Amino acid sequence: MAKNQNLNNINITTQILIGFAIVTASAIISISISHNNSNKIINSADWVVHTHEVLTQLGNIEALLVDLETGQRGFLITGKSEYLEPFIHSKRIIDQELNSIRELTADNSRQTPRIDSLKLTVNKKIEELDLTIHLRKKYGFEAAKEVVDNDIGKLLMDTIRSQISEIEREELLLLAVRSPKPEQIKETTFSLLVGLFAFTTLIIIVVSYFIYRGINRPIRKLKEGLEHVAKGELDYKFNIKSGNEFGILSRFIESILLELKETIVSKNELESEIVLRKQIEKDLNEIKINLENRNKELEQFTYITSHDLQEPINSLISFSDLLNNEKSKVSEVGQKSIEVISDSSYRMRDLIKELLEYSRIGKRTDETEIDVEVLISDVKTDLHSLVDKKQASVTYVGEPLKIKGYKFDLIKLFQNLIVNAIKYTEEQISPVVTINSEEHSDQYKFSVTDNGIGIEENHFDKIFKIFQRLHTRDQYSGTGIGLSHCQKVVELHNGKIWLTSQIGKGSTFYFTISK
Repeated sequence: MAKNQNLNNINITTQILIGFAIVTASAIISISISHNNSNKIINSADWVVHTHEVLTQLGNIEALLVDLETGQRGFLITGKSEYLEPFIHSKRIIDQELNSIRELTADNSRQTPRIDSLKLTVNKKIEELDLTIHLRKKYGFEAAKEVVDNDIGKLLMDTIRSQISEIEREELLLLAVRSPKPEQIKETTFSLLVGLFAFTTLIIIVVSYFIYRGINRPIRKLKEGLEHVAKGELDYKFNIKSGNEFGILSRFIESILLELKETIVSKNELESEIVLRKQIEKDLNEIKINLENRNKELEQFTYITSHDLQEPINSLISFSDLLNNEKSKVSEVGQKSIEVISDSSYRMRDLIKELLEYSRIGKRTDETEIDVEVLISDVKTDLHSLVDKKQASVTYVGEPLKIKGYKFDLIKLFQNLIVNAIKYTEEQISPVVTINSEEHSDQYKFSVTDNGIGIEENHFDKIFKIFQRLHTRDQYSGTGIGLSHCQKVVELHNGKIWLTSQIGKGSTFYFTISK
């Protein structure tokens, strides 16, 4: 079971490659064995031919010796030189034949001394024949016959035949051993090839079976599973546990079906949510329109109210000034009442003025290109009386920037921050205000730093709310609108405003202007 599981975890491609590798290896082994055994057969056949060549050479030598004796006898009997032609021819080539046969048998250590002995005996025989021929030529037949009659030539010839026979026996023994070998090797080769063919065939069958089973069974399961899915069974499990391509595919299909089921199950909810969102969107649009209308009405009301209140407030201030001129004629209580009326009138006028400015933010001009250094210089000019009175220092240390925005609103922004920086400083300390700027990829960042009284961290959010004050009017004058005004201007320019501060050491207000 474990082995089958391991096989199932092998990729189909890998299984095919393994089977192909085994079959290829078997084919290579078969070819190698055939090649090696063919070489052996050829070598064995060469040795058989070699042995026959040695035997043939021995026969040639024996024939040449017969020719030598035949030529010698013919000449001894007749005395005619033409009978010496076979003798001369055989004498000329017999030494070559002896050298040739010695080379052919050089691999056999037993044959080499025999060939050397044969060559020595043949040379003696030739010398004996040469002697008889010489005697026949010089002294006549009887002188030559005397040498022949002593049987030295016969003994030499018998010795030669004996030596040739011994050499032939050795070669015949070798031939007996070598002749069957090619057939034996042939039979062995055939048996090995048949075995390898059978083994290769078996491997092909086994590999084909496992590949077939690894492909056919998962395909059948996938087909059955898809038939269930077609009937609407989206939670159907294919139960293909293998780690090959089919296992991966089945698990992927199961995950897709699970997502599809969840999607279908939530379809109604999604449709209901879409309807609900459309309704909410419609309601929000109506609310937005109503808020815009209300906001316009409120802004119009604020403007009208602020504008219309200015005339009675101015009248009230005029009469309070007249009363101030006559307050020496009334009682002490009356004088105090006149001072309260005058102070309240002026504060009411400032408050109405600030509200009117607040309502006008972003509505008086279009955006223009603004030189920051020029703008701050203009602000310092407008505030020169306050700066001189407080002996303040206002310095711009930022980059020379040109930004796009609402010029009047930005002037009020810097005015409010500089005025606050100067105002909220201890009496005995000269205010020092430093303005800085940085350019970033999508915005400009400004900072206004002072050496004032500082603000507690828990009041950071409170100070930007309209009419929220941290000090009484007796301590520091103001309407409580200035920082709300600043926040609205910054938001108008798609930026944000924040601060850092330390009590007794001063504050730094940061704000950004989008490009």
